[in-house]
Amino acid sequence: MTQLTKGANAPLSDGPVEITVSGARRGAVDVLAFQITAAGTVRSDADLVFFNQPTSPEGAVRLLDGQRLSIDPARVPAAVETIAVCVAVDDGVAGPLTAQGELSVRVDQRSGVPVTASASGLTTERAAVLVEVYRRGGTWKVRSVSAGWTQGTAALAREYGVDVDEPAAPATTTGPAAAPRAVPPSGAPAPTGYSRPAPPTAPTPPAVTGYSRPAPPTAPAPAGYSRPGGPTSPGAPPPGYGARPADRTPAAPHRPGPPPGDRLPQPGGFPPPGGSLPAPHDPAALPRLIGGFPPPGGDAPPAPRDRVPALVGGFPPPGSTG
Repeated sequence: MTQLTKGANAPLSDGPVEITVSGARRGAVDVLAFQITAAGTVRSDADLVFFNQPTSPEGAVRLLDGQRLSIDPARVPAAVETIAVCVAVDDGVAGPLTAQGELSVRVDQRSGVPVTASASGLTTERAAVLVEVYRRGGTWKVRSVSAGWTQGTAALAREYGVDVDEPAAPATTTGPAAAPRAVPPSGAPAPTGYSRPAPPTAPTPPAVTGYSRPAPPTAPAPAGYSRPGGPTSPGAPPPGYGARPADRTPAAPHRPGPPPGDRLPQPGGFPPPGGSLPAPHDPAALPRLIGGFPPPGGDAPPAPRDRVPALVGGFPPPGSTG
């Protein structure tokens, strides 16, 4: 029996080989195999062999049960250079690989001695490559690897180019989020059935109920004055204005009446200086003096000097020197 340390390798004889993974609790660890090209990746997802896909497309690699694999090097495609034998903690099991037991691999061949390799150097990894069966110079060999990934099966599969469907994250809301409304840019034609929202308008202030603008103050009219268009009928002259100019009739000139009795009027309303009025005279013999002047149409006839007052209104009569 050949015991391989980490990184060591050993040749394999011709013919199929059987690989057994031991040391893990049944159902806690899954066994997988990847057919890898020179680029270090699978040709397709079909190159992954596991419990849901237990046989490779050409039948070169087969999963016999949960812990054993069968490899027929003669049936491995020419594009495949390496077959990686891996283990991974089941998604329903907590903890790393080291918590599942002492992992080791045994390679049995039809001719030749068995080859073993124990997992070493693993700490927190949940998935790891234990051994590789690879082609070298027309022969096949086995090498101890013991390298892994703490992220588990998904990280291991992505390492070799396999598409992995991640489990959906739990929803944090109670309902689906509403899709944002697509609004066409300004100036672009609106799609059918779309109505562009009207721009916002300024609010109209409410009207004040029962309010009317006060009339401007009016100064009171002066006493005795009536504003035109007031209480009188339209077209009638306001009180105090008098008649219209067209309706006015010239008043007759005032003429003084005859003085009472047969006495001469007092010139100027006062007696002559230094005496009283002369005695009464005959109205027919002496024409009346009106305001100290002769009557219209002629001169006053001469009168006896003793019967005419010497002064009229404080002045001598016309033609007199005294």
